[in-house]
Amino acid sequence: MSRSSTLVLLGILTILTPFSGLPITFRSLVAVICGAWVLGIGFSMRVHEVHKAQAPLETPPAPPAPPTGVSPI
Repeated sequence: MSRSSTLVLLGILTILTPFSGLPITFRSLVAVICGAWVLGIGFSMRVHEVHKAQAPLETPPAPPAPPTGVSPI
């Protein structure tokens, strides 16, 4: 599962938590855990994007140098 799909799933779970019928202590615990996961995934996605933007671009290989000697022909 990718980070973005996990983030969407956790968002849906966070939205549905108040309607779950769990006791308030468990609802609070689930909300805090989901919020921490969302924060962690969002932070890791942000760090990944920053590292990808700062990655140096590959330079193409240099063309072969022309011959410098005198031809025997």
